[in-house]
Amino acid sequence: MDSDINGKAKLLGRRRQVTERILSEEEALDAEEYIDTIEDIMKEVETETTIDRQATLDACNKCFADEPQPLFKNSHLRYLQYAFQLQFPPNLTALDASQPWMLYWIANSFKILEPEELTETLQRNIAQKLFTISPQGGPFGGGVGQLHHIAGTYASINALSLCNNIDGCWDKINRKAIYNWLLKLKQPDGGFKTCLEVGENDTRGVYCALSVASMLNIMTPELCEGVLDYLIKCQTYEGGFGGCPQEDEAHGGYTFCAVASLMILNKLDHIDIEALMRWCSSRQCNEERGFNGRANKLVDGCYSFWVGSTAAILEASGHGLCVNKDSLHEYICQCCQTEQDGGLRDKPGKYADFYHTNYVLLGLAISESIYSLQEKEDASSAVLINSTPNISLIHPLSNLQEINPVYGVPVADMAKFVAHFNIPL
Repeated sequence: MDSDINGKAKLLGRRRQVTERILSEEEALDAEEYIDTIEDIMKEVETETTIDRQATLDACNKCFADEPQPLFKNSHLRYLQYAFQLQFPPNLTALDASQPWMLYWIANSFKILEPEELTETLQRNIAQKLFTISPQGGPFGGGVGQLHHIAGTYASINALSLCNNIDGCWDKINRKAIYNWLLKLKQPDGGFKTCLEVGENDTRGVYCALSVASMLNIMTPELCEGVLDYLIKCQTYEGGFGGCPQEDEAHGGYTFCAVASLMILNKLDHIDIEALMRWCSSRQCNEERGFNGRANKLVDGCYSFWVGSTAAILEASGHGLCVNKDSLHEYICQCCQTEQDGGLRDKPGKYADFYHTNYVLLGLAISESIYSLQEKEDASSAVLINSTPNISLIHPLSNLQEINPVYGVPVADMAKFVAHFNIPL
């Protein structure tokens, strides 16, 4: 032992006894000047990322300095009503392939805020629009004449689930055609392509396929074969999930898709839960209080759902809390909205949009809820998630609709839709 210690001493240099000394006032001033010099040196290694992060933090701190804000429901409702009253301007033609998504984002935001605002007229118009995109009842593309796409199909089914079977629209969904199409998208490695002709193969395709299949009650062993192994391989050393097996860094969106898929499969216990919880916790910034999507990235309101929902699924499964809901609530209400402008946004300085309005509202609903599971055999845990008001929250509740964190729709609408398709294909 002694020889080993002596060997290390020779290797690392001679030992010095630790001494303590109280600095004089003059020496203390010199030390402060030295520290200032070190801080100046650190500024020399600033990057675009550190500069952007500091600017974002400054903007957030300015918002936090204001009086605590409630959710400005009326402003957000006006923003959403405006969306369905007018045709979109030419600068939004880039969203032509996202028509089902916009219907889902806007309709779901209505339902979360004030269900009665999604009137029968609006429900009828949504259903008519979607069945114009796919007259055969599915699968769906992003618009009329466009290729069938798993994301467009997912958004379409979610949007239809919010329409309370207006005019019998749920019975117009062609479950058999959708199922056969999903089988064609299925890949040998267990993943799903997003589009038969030119689609990618990643966890987004897996989640959209399983979400649609479970909501329509067309899940089969053939459809699920190999999916678990595919998802397990997507968990990275960080604890989160990438888009493809053993290829990507962990990302908030991909992680949600993988975790929600595992919940649908009742296979959440097959991954490293502790690592996943650590990764979710590390996505929440102490200073900004909201979530980012990856290491060294800026806070973004949409991850209130992508990461917040992942945490909610873990909470429902009995693994406890891994995020701070009070801080998330504060980021959303202080930094993602203004009273004069409707809609919700990414962060201070950004404009509101339909995408962020939906996912920030979902994240706010998650922060105001406590999640658990119903005890029921022979059913997916995903549709059995209980949501109760989070009365321990230090902020006033916004009286939003309870949402299912796996599917991103209100619990009440989800229950009605799934019950309608209780007969297997």
